[in-house]
Amino acid sequence: MLPGLQLDLFMRDVLKGRGLDTLYPDVSRTYHIGKTGANVFNQFYNGYFREHALAKDSHYQLQGLDKLGPKSYSELISDLISRAKTVDHTDNPCDQHFITEGEDLLVLYYYQRDTRESKQALAIAGCLNLWNVDRVRGMFNGVLRTHFRGNRLLIVGSMTKYGNKFMPKDIQPIRIAKYKDELDIGQ
Repeated sequence: MLPGLQLDLFMRDVLKGRGLDTLYPDVSRTYHIGKTGANVFNQFYNGYFREHALAKDSHYQLQGLDKLGPKSYSELISDLISRAKTVDHTDNPCDQHFITEGEDLLVLYYYQRDTRESKQALAIAGCLNLWNVDRVRGMFNGVLRTHFRGNRLLIVGSMTKYGNKFMPKDIQPIRIAKYKDELDIGQ
């Protein structure tokens, strides 16, 4: 019996316990979601997937496969973060104008108590309407790499090796007020 997780999440947690990580493709993985089936109810499908545009063209050439090993992927993430423009951390990520279109490569840093904590990443993903389920999926060593409003966006944990190396000293990592009691910040 699984400890309250879906099988794919359980397996990823087992791998993380061994010091391994899962790489996620930088493309939508929802093509396999059907309206009927054992894992998706009609209401869930209609609420989350019905309006998703799916590419019908299957003539794609995969590129960068050599960068998917742990060391080379980590180097790729470091390179992206080093070139990214840091978003204004004094703005509220839940504001609909938090990130504008067309900036290209952006990074934001979220608060962590320790390297495994990701509640703030989940809250930020929820504010940006990227993800609103029980946990953030697609994290690599505390970094969520995604696309938002035409921008490539890296959401980086403040306590990760990337946060320690690249986060400007003059900014505070983003904290969502929803978790203020847990974070011991003011009322």
